[in-house]
Amino acid sequence: VRAVSLFGEVWGVGPATALKLYDKGHRTLDDLQKDDSLTYAQRTGLKFFDDIRQRIPRHEVSEMEKLLQEVGKDILPGVTIVCGGSYRRGKSSCGDMDIVITHDDGKSHVGFLPKFVQRLKDINFLREDLIFSINSIEGTDSGVDTYFGLCTYPGRELRHRIDLKVYPRNRYASGLLAWTGNDVLNRRLRILAESKGYVLDDTGLYLATQSSGGKRAGRSEAIVNCHEEKDVFDTLGFPYLEPHERNL
Repeated sequence: VRAVSLFGEVWGVGPATALKLYDKGHRTLDDLQKDDSLTYAQRTGLKFFDDIRQRIPRHEVSEMEKLLQEVGKDILPGVTIVCGGSYRRGKSSCGDMDIVITHDDGKSHVGFLPKFVQRLKDINFLREDLIFSINSIEGTDSGVDTYFGLCTYPGRELRHRIDLKVYPRNRYASGLLAWTGNDVLNRRLRILAESKGYVLDDTGLYLATQSSGGKRAGRSEAIVNCHEEKDVFDTLGFPYLEPHERNL
């Protein structure tokens, strides 16, 4: 059981994969190194396993957020770049960095992420890619662009996990809310939304479609206009919590 739980801590290895690896006879992380079935992302997660587990001091996250904001504004003036997660909730250290990005004009965010990622690689900040998916140009998947990878604090080789999410402005509030957390609050808000005829996820607050035959309701295309996080709380009738109050 300890081995399965350990394997599940490798980035990109979920519970089902961890169990399969155990069933193959693997018992240690060294055993996993020899397994050809691992994807590039899983292999990268394994290679930097110890690095990724180290917490990042708050002051370093703050410096890296400033760096990201400077680089971003150089590419796209007026871009909004915010570090969410435990950092935004006021914690003294973070396990990773969740960066939420948008632009107020509702259109300049399109195609921003590839340029941003390339610039961050050029300055040796982004080091390894894990996931890279662009939807804003085609307008697929709610037009949200995603990059997951590993970065380094300037002048160091220690790898940290970083997620970059670019949202259209009309989806930014729900994106920032989801990526700020914490998980307990996110679950609570999503259950509350469902009880009130909505579906809430990181891309928006939607009117739910009718549930039928015991199936859960899906989400319609009708998105509720929420410009700020507070609008989501207000629509659901949940008292607004400042980020530092969300450590439930």
